[in-house]
Amino acid sequence: MKKFITFFLTLMMMISLAACDGESPSESSTPTGGSTTSDNSKKEEAKVYGIGEAAEANGLSVTIDKVAVAEANTTLEKAKDGFEYIKVWFTIKNISNETIESPKAKALYIVYTEGATGDDSDMKSEENSQVMLEVADRNERYMSRVDLAPGESTSGWMIYQYQADKSEITMHYYSGFVNVPPDLVFKFTVE
Repeated sequence: MKKFITFFLTLMMMISLAACDGESPSESSTPTGGSTTSDNSKKEEAKVYGIGEAAEANGLSVTIDKVAVAEANTTLEKAKDGFEYIKVWFTIKNISNETIESPKAKALYIVYTEGATGDDSDMKSEENSQVMLEVADRNERYMSRVDLAPGESTSGWMIYQYQADKSEITMHYYSGFVNVPPDLVFKFTVE
């Protein structure tokens, strides 16, 4: 419910700013011909995080700890032509003062083509359902959501298909819907 209220208030602010053409009262009262520059032309770039860097969003710290090509017999299905499976290890920590539910596994996406929002991107969420029973560290997969008390963390790994001919991988984290810009952006190379 809090997320919905926050989303609604943010939406209302954006509509109000759009109605004012993005100018605050102090900007709109500046005489024309003044030397004031507008920041509207500058698109604010999201900070991009690498492996081992803690990124914060909505009371959680998300860290991608390690990324490696998955072992040959990790999955039930063979990767698509031109793709390989990777394992992404990560840690999620509650940095708020309240108990928070850890994100669902579908909150982290591998991005094949990046767009302004998730809807504009070509991306895919985890593929843990295809992991074989015989995989040695199967129990370390990130599967279920848990309640994290302040300071508590959870960790695990998920599996994704990545384009084998790409040297850099992009991942997005969304705390809610994907029809908005990502909450966090990660970029890294596979070991």
